[in-house]
Amino acid sequence: MHTSTSNTGPGTQRHTLILGVGSLLMGDDALGVLAVQRLKTHPDLPPDVTVIDGGTDGLGLIPLMENYQRVILVDAVNMGLAAGTLRRFTWGDARFLAHDRALSLHQTDLNDALVLADALGVLPPEVVFYGVQPHNTHWDQPLSLAVERTLPALLDALINEVRSEKSR
Repeated sequence: MHTSTSNTGPGTQRHTLILGVGSLLMGDDALGVLAVQRLKTHPDLPPDVTVIDGGTDGLGLIPLMENYQRVILVDAVNMGLAAGTLRRFTWGDARFLAHDRALSLHQTDLNDALVLADALGVLPPEVVFYGVQPHNTHWDQPLSLAVERTLPALLDALINEVRSEKSR
């Protein structure tokens, strides 16, 4: 499902995309989608930042990302940390991991999309990840308490990220 919020029109240079990925049907994997849904109505979201629910599209995300200078991906990421732990990292940090194991819970779909976009030279110049360690990714489950408690800090971090970028 691709839903977006942005004040930029066709042909306009687009700078920042926040892309939430995940499945609403798999517990903590819903984090990225839920975060961008809440972010779209956040009063401090700059009007020129595009926010899209990327669902579990994998390779279908390439055309969404390639028109931006900067992409911020939000997802549940198995990092081997305590459930609910929030980490920010860049594509440069994650590039080597993407070849060895999945960065995302979506098997290799998101990884493959990033590696392919990089190889094709269409990966945006700046790719940033906000990952939260999941606790529960079973079918038909709500967010775990640990991940739900992290949502406000994640939203604050995303707002701070796009605001600090504006001041550069």
